[in-house]
Amino acid sequence: MSMRLVWAAAAALLALPAQAREGDTFRPFLSAGYYNDSNLFRLDENESPGTPRSDRYALYQGGFNVDWKPGRQQVVVNATKTLIRYDRNTFLDFDGDDLKATWNWRLGNRLSGNLGASKSTSQSSFSDIGLVNNSVDRERRYGRAEWEFHPRWRIGGGVERLDNTNSAASQASQNVTQTARDVLLSYRTPKGSSLSAQVRRTDAEFPNPQVLAQTCSVFIFCPPFPFIPSVVADNSFKQTEYNLLGDWRISSKLSLRGQAGWVDRSYENVLRGNLAGPPQLKQRPDFSGFAGRASADWFPTVRTLLSIVAYQELGGATDLNASSVLKKGASLNGVWLFREKWRLNAGATFENRAYKGDPGTTATQRNDDTLGGSLGVSYTPIDAVSIDLGLQAGRRDSNFSGENYSFRTLYLNVRGDF
Repeated sequence: MSMRLVWAAAAALLALPAQAREGDTFRPFLSAGYYNDSNLFRLDENESPGTPRSDRYALYQGGFNVDWKPGRQQVVVNATKTLIRYDRNTFLDFDGDDLKATWNWRLGNRLSGNLGASKSTSQSSFSDIGLVNNSVDRERRYGRAEWEFHPRWRIGGGVERLDNTNSAASQASQNVTQTARDVLLSYRTPKGSSLSAQVRRTDAEFPNPQVLAQTCSVFIFCPPFPFIPSVVADNSFKQTEYNLLGDWRISSKLSLRGQAGWVDRSYENVLRGNLAGPPQLKQRPDFSGFAGRASADWFPTVRTLLSIVAYQELGGATDLNASSVLKKGASLNGVWLFREKWRLNAGATFENRAYKGDPGTTATQRNDDTLGGSLGVSYTPIDAVSIDLGLQAGRRDSNFSGENYSFRTLYLNVRGDF
């Protein structure tokens, strides 16, 4: 089997349901989905007894993709409008946007890179924040440049700035401005594999402290009066990573990718904002340790694909209590084109979250295990239309009371690309 045939099959397995025609520059799309979730807020069995657990909601999306190639340059634009409408919890109805534009530039034969920006508004996952209606505004700006100083070697670097703002007052401590810079040295083999060494520096500033405990502002008739924070933590940190990255094509049927390195994260631990008191500052412990991610794609036949991923990573700035979570996990996904217009998808995931740096007021550190699985079938009656039907299920087991949950979601989605 030739390499070209295998990678053509990979594109068919992994690409969007409807394929763009050669030479297309502007491609609009519409999709509509209906979901039935048995535990929308990811509640524990005895948590919030009066809250409806199950709900049905519709998810509508529309937008366009632009892929314009003037000469050796490329301009890619993606725009999506999202509407979510709930049957029971109508107060959660949500309108979101996602806009991204990237210029992949090239100057001569040796200089290349990209320059871009994105802006989005999305609804937070209830598995992290529970009974909170929160939306996140994300703004991202980024740029990279690479110089191929030898047919096998190239050096480059990039900068990225991320601003996250949460709408709910209870999530204000997760607002963050994050700036990352990196330098990368890469070597490419004659067969197309690559090995790179990277140094990456991240500065994350959380302007609002995380409140761990609070007391009443007066000693008499406390309920009518506001509370003031008594114990807070600073999530701001500086992080340096030393990574090795690899991309190996072992054969026409097997490819491997990996990243492994050492992470040093130090917290600033300073009082921020206008706080009454002042409150007690709980010190966040620094972290140093191994972090990495490895994945493999295997094509047993031209109609089947198996993908496996394993990782150990420090929580990112957009996770709840991200500055204290060490995540270890694995996933297995399979795709089978069992007929010309039919595709079967199945997957399983496992993740352990250890809150090693959680500055909570209890001595016990939280530890969660999350299991998930999915099974779905896709039908493409014509090239421009796809229909997806599937089931997702999962559960979380935690050593903290009230943090366990289980759920099942049945969905049907129809998409058209024009």
